[in-house]
Amino acid sequence: MKLQKLAIAVAVMTALSACGSSDDDPITCKDGEILNPDTNVCEPEPEPEPVDYYNSDNWKEAFPEQHESWAKTAENNPESGKPTDLLEANPNLVAAWAGYGFAKDYNRARGHHFALTDIITTLRTGAPMVGMDGEIVGEAMAASCWSCKTTDVARLYEEKGEGKFSNNGWSVWGDEMGNTIGCSDCHDHGKSDLRLSRPYTDRAMTIIDKTFAAQSHDMQSSQTCAQCHVEYYFDGTDEKKVRYPWDFWVPGVETDYADKVAYQGTDDLYKGFAAEAQLAYFDDKGFKDWTNAISGAPMLKAQHPEFENLLDRTKETHPSPSNHLEFSCNTCHMPKSTNAEGKEYSNHQVNFSMAKLPSDCTGCHTEGGIFDINKIVEERKAEIDALRFGENGTDLRLTEVHFKAQAIWAANNIEGLDAGKSIGEAKANYEAALAAGNELATDMNSLLVKVRNAQWFWDSATASHGIAAHNPAEAKRLLTKANTVLDAAIAEADTLLTKYGSSYTFDKTMYDSKAKLQPLAGLNLDQMNADKETFIKERVEKEWPAKLESY
Repeated sequence: MKLQKLAIAVAVMTALSACGSSDDDPITCKDGEILNPDTNVCEPEPEPEPVDYYNSDNWKEAFPEQHESWAKTAENNPESGKPTDLLEANPNLVAAWAGYGFAKDYNRARGHHFALTDIITTLRTGAPMVGMDGEIVGEAMAASCWSCKTTDVARLYEEKGEGKFSNNGWSVWGDEMGNTIGCSDCHDHGKSDLRLSRPYTDRAMTIIDKTFAAQSHDMQSSQTCAQCHVEYYFDGTDEKKVRYPWDFWVPGVETDYADKVAYQGTDDLYKGFAAEAQLAYFDDKGFKDWTNAISGAPMLKAQHPEFENLLDRTKETHPSPSNHLEFSCNTCHMPKSTNAEGKEYSNHQVNFSMAKLPSDCTGCHTEGGIFDINKIVEERKAEIDALRFGENGTDLRLTEVHFKAQAIWAANNIEGLDAGKSIGEAKANYEAALAAGNELATDMNSLLVKVRNAQWFWDSATASHGIAAHNPAEAKRLLTKANTVLDAAIAEADTLLTKYGSSYTFDKTMYDSKAKLQPLAGLNLDQMNADKETFIKERVEKEWPAKLESY
């Protein structure tokens, strides 16, 4: 009995001794707790830092092949490593867009990797420079011009609200923009599930009875592309939110829209597919994107309506086998690839290569074969270019009619750029003259509406990337319509030149280079380049997170 009591006493002493030496023994915390090394006390484990899914590099671990192929969009670049200057290649664009940002700078689109760099470095943005007090002076571009260039737009919609984001100038949000186009633009955070990250696209799809949730996977994929590859505008009546002109459009259905604008003509101006429907929409609202600074015409700028052109492929516009109507954007631009383990994944390089086409296509479309897609598309481009640049082609004749309109104004002492006025002054003079309600206003309104319409059909075809592949018949239809409207516009302009005693004669050699045309459009390229360089050095490099690529 005494031995038992002694053993218990020893055990108690040992336990007490152990408690007294806690500094030397490890402390075990409960699940969900960690030991604070400063206080030697167990505390609740902190919540993990949320993953920034707007940074596409944070998708790499879960989706390694998709991320690797996405990174290869950096290879979708001209051999020069710099954007191709389309104003240099086709100076008629300067006259067509005089008074609008695209007359300053317009380059061929390159890979998604460069989207953030290209919107920051283009001459269309970033000038004038911020004032000395830090306030933005004379911001020319709306915040919504970021919409298709960075995943950070979707983040800011969530953090700030779509309206608050949109109702600002472009430069306001530059210090928030560090990621280019990437995973979260099209996918739920950290998942493969598709989503529309831009609420304006979701609203627009409902208008045409193609609500996202009700669509097949292929159509949902195309709709994610339609967040950017689409015609859009913002008119300032809805906090400058992005909107699509789709109220009258029924995809793939030719419709007479004349009753939407009480149109009495017989030239089928409002009869057709997406371009006519959108023209009716804009005319119904009395909307214009800008006033052309050379002619004074109330203009519309087509963006890049690839989604509409793809959906408007019908047997009438594309007479080919029915299965050619049953594909989506990802069929050709994000085809399936196979990894080392034989598992399929979508290639996210987002370009076109015959070598990557699915087997359903390569059965007929073999490289070098009779149905070689590259050869077919080149042939289609030649047909489209003939309508644009051949005898009586659209592009040069748009330049002609804009300058003839300017000469008619000058003959009536309405001063424009040719009289030394600034772009703003020229626009104001023309707008006031069109609103005067006199005979000249009646004559010029008739002419300039034709100019607006012809250029809209031309732009709807030519601004659509890849239309020679997507819907060449629609491109030819729209350009033919544009040329028909131009026939009437130029004839009317010639009549008015005679009526008002102008001696102006169009000489195309006066307008055959960017260097000749930009000054006539009120632009000083050297000054614009200098202003942009100042903006890059003093604002972007010092304050913004974006890492600029080759430009």
